[in-house]
Amino acid sequence: MSKTKIPMNVRRELWFRAAGRCEFKGCNEPLDRHGITMDSCDCSECAHIIADSEEGPRGDTKLSKELAQDIDNIMLMCPKCHKYIDHEGADKYDARTLRAMKKHHEERMRMLTGIPEDNQALPVTFGSAIGTSVPIFNFNQLSSAMIPDYYPSKENALHLGGDWFHGDDWNSYWKREIDEIEYKCKNLLSDLERAVHKRIALFGFAPMPSLIKLGTILNNKYEVEVYQKQRRGGWMWPDKDKHIDFIFEKVQEGNDGAVLVMSLSFPILHRIMKARKNSKVWHFTINEPNPEFLSAKSMLYDFGRKVESALDAISKECPGVPIDLYISVPVACAVELGRVWMQKANSPLRIYDLDKRQGEIDKLAITINN
Repeated sequence: MSKTKIPMNVRRELWFRAAGRCEFKGCNEPLDRHGITMDSCDCSECAHIIADSEEGPRGDTKLSKELAQDIDNIMLMCPKCHKYIDHEGADKYDARTLRAMKKHHEERMRMLTGIPEDNQALPVTFGSAIGTSVPIFNFNQLSSAMIPDYYPSKENALHLGGDWFHGDDWNSYWKREIDEIEYKCKNLLSDLERAVHKRIALFGFAPMPSLIKLGTILNNKYEVEVYQKQRRGGWMWPDKDKHIDFIFEKVQEGNDGAVLVMSLSFPILHRIMKARKNSKVWHFTINEPNPEFLSAKSMLYDFGRKVESALDAISKECPGVPIDLYISVPVACAVELGRVWMQKANSPLRIYDLDKRQGEIDKLAITINN
């Protein structure tokens, strides 16, 4: 441990730069309170990168004395991390590594504290059981995806969704799912109407019909930022600005209803056309369907505009006729589809889902009426 007395102005500046948190990567422990009692206290220590004596960890015959009180050579740390880098971890953490930690932490704190208050968003998760599994939402991953465009307005996310498991009764499951979505959204909609929250950041992972239903409730009347779960992990958009050509075309004439097949994640048109041989069928797809294609916010925006046009075209050609919807799309696209559906202008939606328990049959799950 250091024997050098750090001047108060240096300690104060270090606290400001570190925002009162441990600068060891992955720790981020708040140092202004006791972790158990939560009483206010200074739990911080000043950890030297180059030791203040040449015999110390990372010591140097010349630099130790020169940098003993230099703020750029001192990290704010909790006692545990300080002890670790100077003893058990001394061989693992050289001066270069620690400088990089300090730089990254202080730049991150400067960026976070510089975000305007108007950029806050309420993180909202929607997780509903898929098969026998319920999605897990990691708040650190959610907040990392939001920053730097927005920052969380609360320390925890608001959770929506029933998390019901599929039972034997298909219709009962979907009725419970709809009731739960509508019930959970009541208070949220009230808060949005009263401007308690300016916007929400929505993270959804659930069966497609549930996500579309949620989108119709959290529609374009409200400011909602929709995020996509990335298969490589997390919710951050991998690409900043990327576009793709969406293809929308009528592929079959008929007189038995209007069908819209969306094949973005996987090609499903052939399966649906076998079951709907006498229906008018439209196909919405991309050149190479792929569950990982949605890699940028700009692509989701393009999808929304193309879907608006598609729903309008079908509604005008088949006025008053419900659109039977079969979909294989990323979760964010399902939400966005619901958000752009216009209750007064578009035809009702009858959303089908694949029931794998009964020979992989597409069955009606949710109906959304005008």
